[in-house]
Amino acid sequence: MSPQSKPIDVQTKLSQLSLAEKVSLLSGAGACSTIDLPSHGIPVLNTSDGPHGLRGGGGRFFNPPQGYQLPSATAMGATFDADLLFRVGKLIGDEGRRKKVHVALAPTVCIQRSPLIGRGFEAYGEDPVLSGTLAAKFIDGIQSRNVGSCIKHYAAHDQSTDSKEDEIWATRRTLREIHLLPFQIAMARAKSKPWVFMSSYNRINGVHASEDPWLLDEVLRQEWGFEGLVLSDWWGTYSTSESLNAGMDLEMPGPCMWRGKQLMTAVECRKVSLQTVDTAVGRLLQLINRTALASKPLEQGSGEDTVESRALIRKLAADSIVLLKNEIDVLPLNKDAKVTYGLIGQQWKMPATGGGGSSEARPFYVSTPYEALVEAVGSQEVRYHAGCYARKWSPLIEEDLFLPNSKVPGLLLEWFGEDPSKSTTAKCLMADTTTSTSMYFSQMFFKQIPDLHYIRVRSTFKLDHTCRYRFGLCVYGKARLLIDGKEVIDQWSSQPEKTDDTPIFNKLSMERFFILDVKEGQEYQLEILMTNDTGKAIIGGLGPGGVRVGGQEVLNEDQSISEAVELARSVDIPIILAGMNADYESEAYDRRDLHLPGRTNELIQRVASANPKTIVVTQGGMPFTMPWVDQVNTLIHAWFGGQETGHAISDILFGDVSPSGRLSVTFPKRLEDTPAFLNFGKSDHHIVYGEGVFVGHRYYEMLKNDPLFYFGYGLSYSQFEYTKLDVPAEFEPKADHVMTVSVEVKNTGSRDAAETVQVYISDIWCKVQRPRKELKAFKKVYLVKGASQKIDIELDKYALSYWSEEFSRWTAEAGTFKVIIAGSSDPQDELLQKSFELPKTFSWQGL
Repeated sequence: MSPQSKPIDVQTKLSQLSLAEKVSLLSGAGACSTIDLPSHGIPVLNTSDGPHGLRGGGGRFFNPPQGYQLPSATAMGATFDADLLFRVGKLIGDEGRRKKVHVALAPTVCIQRSPLIGRGFEAYGEDPVLSGTLAAKFIDGIQSRNVGSCIKHYAAHDQSTDSKEDEIWATRRTLREIHLLPFQIAMARAKSKPWVFMSSYNRINGVHASEDPWLLDEVLRQEWGFEGLVLSDWWGTYSTSESLNAGMDLEMPGPCMWRGKQLMTAVECRKVSLQTVDTAVGRLLQLINRTALASKPLEQGSGEDTVESRALIRKLAADSIVLLKNEIDVLPLNKDAKVTYGLIGQQWKMPATGGGGSSEARPFYVSTPYEALVEAVGSQEVRYHAGCYARKWSPLIEEDLFLPNSKVPGLLLEWFGEDPSKSTTAKCLMADTTTSTSMYFSQMFFKQIPDLHYIRVRSTFKLDHTCRYRFGLCVYGKARLLIDGKEVIDQWSSQPEKTDDTPIFNKLSMERFFILDVKEGQEYQLEILMTNDTGKAIIGGLGPGGVRVGGQEVLNEDQSISEAVELARSVDIPIILAGMNADYESEAYDRRDLHLPGRTNELIQRVASANPKTIVVTQGGMPFTMPWVDQVNTLIHAWFGGQETGHAISDILFGDVSPSGRLSVTFPKRLEDTPAFLNFGKSDHHIVYGEGVFVGHRYYEMLKNDPLFYFGYGLSYSQFEYTKLDVPAEFEPKADHVMTVSVEVKNTGSRDAAETVQVYISDIWCKVQRPRKELKAFKKVYLVKGASQKIDIELDKYALSYWSEEFSRWTAEAGTFKVIIAGSSDPQDELLQKSFELPKTFSWQGL
């Protein structure tokens, strides 16, 4: 439908719509869109997953349009740079305009109470002030381009494995100070306010979030003044009357399960009032008005792959990287020095650009770390070794596959209504090509394709060297792999018992394997035949089906690790790139431990022992343990780096950018030390937030049990001096409750660099137990060498207040408070302190 010519007059339109038409608007039409009513001038509203780039394409996972792939949200959090997040939001908004997306399902501000949460990489960090402040700027950036921002998941979305079944039990203070606070801060500080909220899957204290009047009406609408739309997480609606009466306006996705005829009946029997329906429809129409411009073309180049977009994403990735150790000053490296490098680890050529699940995006390109290092120093100085396996499943085959009888990269897919291997007359109903060997057909609807169908995938495989090559096949449905007409993997007649998590939202079967002795230059004809028939009774029809084929050279890991160690001895500087990836960090399942994949720890340990100049670069969206940390002199954490992973790592290694990232989550020494250790996992569907407000660094400080690396920690290639902390003697409770503190920061090092000023507040005495200190403000400043700057930071009522269970209000008690300027949350990094008095207790509600 063409864009609206003028805004919808909401009240007039409501008077014109029938009850059936109104009800139809309150659930989705498909994967990511709403119903349109052309006769009434009501267009479709398109949404798209968006924390790290918009997938678009109607929500489909098969061949979505190319776009931006940003670093993980935990990486964005590590920048501690609100102004940068505004620019990133604008970039996402422009991408939405190009892809005809009206609402970006981002940002995610859920707090990671455990490092095990599978999709923890999608949220900014463990601290509610950091998360809410960054979210506010991100939201303003997106919405400045007339694309709506949907902040999620409201609230306390804690686990990824079967999260619909989870019931959270938490005190109101725990919810208010930790799990609701980032949403509240985003509401308070985003100038444009979020236009959309997404409810979470779980129950909170016995009531599902999507039908909780306290959460959706009393807190969100009455206290915070939210006037926008609330939609459910996908398939996160569990009722008809309860959800709509509580204020959950839009059931997603479509077709509806709970609205439609059920809602018509609920209105007729007066379980739901017509006024409630009108209010929800009015919010949807108002959102359509707000996003109307998103349907109109932008200036040429906006939202596309440009020099400017590449530079911004590269800056975001580089600014997120955290220098954790540089004990013998190996870094920064000198591009012009005659130095040999040993690049060790599969991730040099297969980097972890993002986590798994609905946040995955199809990037315009990927800058691999290997290519970036060669670009920086030349191929003559670089030697590479895989070291050991880095993946849980066979890596996707990203090269060496060609369309049949062609030199064009890719795979040919053909859809049939009957099994083409059993019928010579089976007619191809549709054909398509792809370059990805992960093929999930969710949200694909074609009139010519029957509910039960078959797909044949064909490609030519050719390597430029001789090796033993292992293929891995898994399927959602049934499948078999044939090579040169011979069946080599059978996932059709039987499938292995499921003993672990599997790819694509944990829907696929366990992998089965076949090893092929590949000869250099020889062509092998690959064919996959699959059906979406799972062989199980399914209410509501068959699932969409999917198939995944991966492959890699067979390694003798004992020999391979030994060879990597010898390489480390033979070069001037070995650089290991290792860590987590989308196989381990993904939506739909949580991790069970904090170990690095396979024999990675052994590889790092042995290489570091062989050469003290070893640099270890790790990737991951969430923390992991480092049993080798004391043996390593030089350590960098590079998160999931998005499409500019390689350039960003190179920029930091060679000092083109001085590292300024700060950890957005605490890295523990071991899983047993983490705050939620006894209250996370699937031993019980009831999850007690027993750690209360002591999440992340608050917990470690209270127990005086140091983690591996504290929240907020990070080194630089320069040095900074803090002086002249100025704090008013008293915080005067005025109408705006704002106090300005200042500190002077000087770059005393030899390099231009950015520094993050972290301001913590300590309540010296309080009748309730509070954390030793809490982050309440931060500001990133760029200083050339030798320069100094006075930094002014405002502290408001949020900086002093806790949630009073006794009075159900935010309360700041009269007494002494301390401003702490720190390099991180580590007590040993506290640089300057000064106390002030709050002469009179005050309390408040709202924003």
